[in-house]
Amino acid sequence: VRLIPAPRGSGIVGSMTTKKIMSFAGVTDIFSCSCGHTRTKGNFMKATFAALKASYGYLTPDLWKPTHFVKHPYQEFTDYLAQSKPAPSY
Repeated sequence: VRLIPAPRGSGIVGSMTTKKIMSFAGVTDIFSCSCGHTRTKGNFMKATFAALKASYGYLTPDLWKPTHFVKHPYQEFTDYLAQSKPAPSY
């Protein structure tokens, strides 16, 4: 089973089994296509669920963990290094 994102308002394009599983998952707009033997409803449901599970393997930016950047030592002490120092008197 292949699940393809659809434009908003398209709805769920596929069989009734796909529509029920996608609506339970909260997916509103999707195209689906399948190849092979889809007459057995149990196997088709398992394949649809596996495709849905595989699509959740990709993380969207809203699911990313926050990144804490550490300043490089040269960047951290640039203000100190940029201060003008009096010329040494000999």
